[in-house]
Amino acid sequence: MIDAEHLARLPARDDEGLLHAFIECPKGNTHKIDLDKKLGIFRWAIELPEGLTFPANFGFIPATMAEDGDALDVMVLTGGPLPSGTLVGVRPVAILRMEQEEDGEMVRNDRLVGVPPLSQTFGEIERLDQLRPTMMWELGVFFEVYNRLIDRKINILDPGDEQEAAELADKAIAAKQDLNG
Repeated sequence: MIDAEHLARLPARDDEGLLHAFIECPKGNTHKIDLDKKLGIFRWAIELPEGLTFPANFGFIPATMAEDGDALDVMVLTGGPLPSGTLVGVRPVAILRMEQEEDGEMVRNDRLVGVPPLSQTFGEIERLDQLRPTMMWELGVFFEVYNRLIDRKINILDPGDEQEAAELADKAIAAKQDLNG
């Protein structure tokens, strides 16, 4: 089981300083899957429309707290899907900046974009400007369609680079540490 107690013991970084990314939805998945932290199992959330799939592995960085009060979301770029429940070390390379409507107000809900250094497809990428020119746009289009599906207004903002991504991760780690005292 992967319950809240187990998640609380996962550090935000591995021994080499890479960020831990916990995968909920594999790349190419046609269903949104969430980790139910109380039950310690994965829970089906929604089926995506025909032809829409997750463009990257989607999950979160444990031991972090983003502006929305949840763990920092992460999109992990690999050549193929990673199974739900996989923990993988990633290097932050970009931020998909976005804001979404919550209780009638637009709030930030950014996604960190990371790459595992051992990925044959993306492992050499260290900076935003090394991603293919349409990569961030593609990630944004996915979230625009997904949020339309669940009737939530969203705005995709200009992406952040690798330095801003590292700062976002550090800020989310510090926020969680401050919360835990």
